[in-house]
Amino acid sequence: MHSKLFKIIGFFGGSFDPIHYGHLKNATQLKVKLRLSKLFLMPCAKPVHKKKLNFSINQRMDMLHLAIKEFNTLLIDTREVKQNRNSYTINSLKYIQSKYQNNSICLIMGMDSFNTLSSWEEYQNFYQYCHLVIMSRPGVLTHQKKYGFRLTNTINDLTKQKTGFIFFTNNQMLNISSSAIQDKINRQKNLSGLLPESIINYISAL
Repeated sequence: MHSKLFKIIGFFGGSFDPIHYGHLKNATQLKVKLRLSKLFLMPCAKPVHKKKLNFSINQRMDMLHLAIKEFNTLLIDTREVKQNRNSYTINSLKYIQSKYQNNSICLIMGMDSFNTLSSWEEYQNFYQYCHLVIMSRPGVLTHQKKYGFRLTNTINDLTKQKTGFIFFTNNQMLNISSSAIQDKINRQKNLSGLLPESIINYISAL
């Protein structure tokens, strides 16, 4: 008797301030590598860990919609931005699990976010609602805490149960940061190669 295998749905959260190739190319690669049936970019409304964003919710959403015209295997989850209040991932995970009861759920984040996970609301309960997929970032090392997750290096494990595994992918995140992009915008430097041309044109017109 074979145990049931679950289709995997991924959620890649962030402020996307602005969305750039580091997000888009890594997300696209992960969708293929993890055999995700869907991968949602999940922008937050008001990130708890950042003081101030450079772009408004509407501007960030405009740029996300431009981005997925080029990266059309990705989807957008607008739940957090529609609420327009402080974004707590645990609330999103509870909602996602109730909406996709027959799927395995992967929460995707970079190593730098993972290293601050102990400051997130109800972080110790995340393992009940998702698998964690961690992307390495150049120059960022990981600590060894697993927060109740069980370590796996086998993608198939993510299909065998709906939550509870942590998977470190060897996809290195492109070394592009939103703060570096904003610095270039402030200094009117060339943004080519960092984000789609459609978004560069959008930012230039603001």
